[in-house]
Amino acid sequence: MSENQASTLWGRVKGALRANVALISILILYVILATAYSVIVPLGEAPDEVPHFTYIRYITLHGNLPVGAEEHEGFQPPLYYLIGAAATSWIDTEDYAIRANGDYSFTEDRPPFNLLLHTTAESFPYRGWALAWHLIRLLSVAMGATTVWATYRIAKEIFPAYEYIAVGAAAFNAFLPQFLFISGVVNNDNLATTLSSLALLVVVKILKGARLYRNFLLLGALVGLGVLAKASLLNFFVIVIIVIGLVLWQERREKGLALLVRRGAILLGLVVVPFLLIAGWWFIRNQILYGDPLGWGLVLAANALREAPLTLGDIQWLIWGLYRSFWLRWIGIELELLFYAGLTIPCVLAFAGLMTLFRTRERIPPPAPLFLSVLGLYIIMVAGSLIPWTATVLGTDQARLLYPAVSAIAIFMFLGWAQLVPRRGGNYLASGVAGGMLVFAIVAPVRYIMPVHAPPPVLAEQDLAGVQFPVNINFGDKIELVGYEVNRENWRPGDDLLVTMYWEALDDLDEDYWLLMRLVHRRGWDLVFKDGCPSAGRYTTDFWKKGDIIPSVHRLRIPEDAAQHRYRLTLSVHPFESEDWLPILNEQDQDTGD
Repeated sequence: MSENQASTLWGRVKGALRANVALISILILYVILATAYSVIVPLGEAPDEVPHFTYIRYITLHGNLPVGAEEHEGFQPPLYYLIGAAATSWIDTEDYAIRANGDYSFTEDRPPFNLLLHTTAESFPYRGWALAWHLIRLLSVAMGATTVWATYRIAKEIFPAYEYIAVGAAAFNAFLPQFLFISGVVNNDNLATTLSSLALLVVVKILKGARLYRNFLLLGALVGLGVLAKASLLNFFVIVIIVIGLVLWQERREKGLALLVRRGAILLGLVVVPFLLIAGWWFIRNQILYGDPLGWGLVLAANALREAPLTLGDIQWLIWGLYRSFWLRWIGIELELLFYAGLTIPCVLAFAGLMTLFRTRERIPPPAPLFLSVLGLYIIMVAGSLIPWTATVLGTDQARLLYPAVSAIAIFMFLGWAQLVPRRGGNYLASGVAGGMLVFAIVAPVRYIMPVHAPPPVLAEQDLAGVQFPVNINFGDKIELVGYEVNRENWRPGDDLLVTMYWEALDDLDEDYWLLMRLVHRRGWDLVFKDGCPSAGRYTTDFWKKGDIIPSVHRLRIPEDAAQHRYRLTLSVHPFESEDWLPILNEQDQDTGD
């Protein structure tokens, strides 16, 4: 390359950077934030993240796809998992092990809210299976960045003269806390969302007049890849049919009926052929293995099914759950009710602005109404598809299921707000939305995510002054029970026995010890048996440092059919998955039992 050519190329690069400085800034901030979310959220503490990861691990270990119930998420199309496996195949994950948190309650809204126990095996610098998990999370971050870029490009295609709309929509998308949360974890919704947004971008380009055959081929390829990411993207074929119909309608004056029919068949074929080449094998595999192209029986077997007909109350529950999780919500992670109520204000303002826009159409130059109609229809389709899905399975009140339409949603939200300010104020509005959402995105993990997974406070000796029952029970010179409290002396069947314990680390611990608690009848049988973390599910012992005093509250549920007797509470400590019980030592370090 000559010096002049290099200079020309560099000039073009600088020009492109200047022209896209807002988008580049948004993408950089998004990547920083999404990566931070991916580090802050412990591994496995996101929707179905464990089975999504084990699906990928299965592929890396076995070199093929799971069959039947070999993996919980095995009913899902494989593209996301194949990408994850390809990226992490060089990492040894044989030591993979997760530990369910026995103190987590699926039926009660109380701490601890972490589904799993997290040991030093997950600590930085990452290694083994934890390294693989984090690398796949980074792939999800990259997919989210592509979605944000697509949001910008869609808005720019629709409103080329008003870049602030593209900037505002992209910023809203990029800094939405729940989008950052999902984009920072292992979940196939990330790839489905990206491919859906890219397909919408191609649709808008086609409707604008870019009707080269390669665009229809690209659309078919994107839909095929999308269906290989998540089967629900099959509904995008409705958009494909509508787009082809609109193209034929726009060309009706140039061609007769016979030519239009032929043209429609060609365009449909250009979409269907790459779709089948990419995704067709998946339907054939399902037909061979499960007897139907979608593997529907396997889908139903892998999900918790709804046993009663859908009611109005169920619809209200769905809407309320989708609304909250659109902004930010997961197990233990929830905004204040007043905050959720306050967030209805920008929603109402956006709706009011859109109603004004569609009523007057003064600020919506042709052919933008056509593009917006297609985007709006897609939002309705994606949201509407949740109704039959909710009638079939439980747990559908998660806005990530709406994210295939997140680009369209972001554009409509900002477009609505833009109608409420003078046109010359558009840039200020975009800056305000970007700044406000950025603050929201920064505050959310600090205020709402990190406290949920924070370890219990480390106490000082003076904090134990008022403990109900001070004791000194030394378990193998590793940890010592220095005090405990009980909520009351007498219990009835169905009551919760709450035991607050205070543990001191006698050394820097490098092993995960577990506490076995038993309520034992005088004849030796167990009324209650619980094996779990001494910190009651919040802080595994391999993090404990010498001198740390760790409080914990243990809950033992008295069975409803428990007989009235006197029971003895026994405690034993052992390494995880080992029955090598730590001896109880006296002051002379003599073994007094376990």
